[in-house]
Amino acid sequence: MEKTEILMRIKDAEAKVEEAIKKAEEHRKKSILEAKIQAKKILDDATAEANRLREVIITKVREAVEKEKGEIKAKKLKEIEEFEKIGRKNVDRAVDILYKEFLRMVEHA
Repeated sequence: MEKTEILMRIKDAEAKVEEAIKKAEEHRKKSILEAKIQAKKILDDATAEANRLREVIITKVREAVEKEKGEIKAKKLKEIEEFEKIGRKNVDRAVDILYKEFLRMVEHA
């Protein structure tokens, strides 16, 4: 083989290597971009799911709080009714005592 032929083959080989490197670099860039796009989609989906779950949890907690609030309110209303009954009974007894004391004072006056 002649020197020029050898040099041509070396140049062809170098050109092929350069082309292969260029294609590999383009493939690497494309793969990185696709991975970033996929990662962003996964992150966006996870964020949306987390927000959905947060809303579900908040709704359940609010419902539980409202239920407990209603139960406490009902219990306290019963207690108030009992105190009211006791208070009425005591008022009736107090009125009776005051009335008898008044009558006794009027009789001795």
